[in-house]
Amino acid sequence: MYYSRSVQGDPDNYLSLLSAAQIETLRHVFEHKNSKEIARLMNVSPHTVDERVRRALKKLNVSNRVEAATILARNGVFDDVTPYQPLTYQSLYLSDGVAGDEGDPGQRSAWQVLNIGLPFPTKSQPINRHGLLERIVWPILIAFVTILAFSALYSILVGLGRLT
Repeated sequence: MYYSRSVQGDPDNYLSLLSAAQIETLRHVFEHKNSKEIARLMNVSPHTVDERVRRALKKLNVSNRVEAATILARNGVFDDVTPYQPLTYQSLYLSDGVAGDEGDPGQRSAWQVLNIGLPFPTKSQPINRHGLLERIVWPILIAFVTILAFSALYSILVGLGRLT
């Protein structure tokens, strides 16, 4: 869906065209948030967010959400908002970098080499924010350990069967 021209003129015209919810939604779009993040912040469903954006696109006669948000920002509707790119791969809780007892600095554990956290929340990692590596490695590790456990159990049962 492409619209031929965008609305031009007085910024007050934009405010009169759009509802407060649509302006708030486009402000979050301008901050590089996706529909799910916006929905969480505004306590609505992602479908509601998408519908508000669709209606704003139609009212502003633009083709995409970024263009609509940019029009409002360019005309001073979001004066107090600074656009930013969120740090997707940075954890929510930054530590001061002080580690516990590491022993020999040249020795690193397998956990430090793989740099993966536990697959469940802990006291030191209350929010479970796994990256791609952790999402791939944990199921493989669990499957490998399960195979080893069943192999050991099978070996024990075969050994016991030979005793009788």
